[in-house]
Amino acid sequence: MQTEHETLEAVEALERATASIEHHVEVIETLATSVGPLTASVDRLTDTMQDLVKMLGPLAGAEREMQRAEHGVGEAEHFFGFARHKKQAEPEAGATET
Repeated sequence: MQTEHETLEAVEALERATASIEHHVEVIETLATSVGPLTASVDRLTDTMQDLVKMLGPLAGAEREMQRAEHGVGEAEHFFGFARHKKQAEPEAGATET
């Protein structure tokens, strides 16, 4: 009787382990089928980022040139004794002063 009970428990444990392994296999199969589309998506994202870098490079260069020009104007103003006052930020429309 004891041996039958132990054998039955062992069989049930094997069934649970088999079910668990089958579930893990299903998950792995799902992951394996997702790798291809994910790789393609990452490749497209990389291509898009490279295109953006190519487009933004000239803009960054233009911004640096603009900063140099502004700095040069500031130095020239200082050299000639001009004092330029920056405009105060105007309050937003609808904003109330306290």
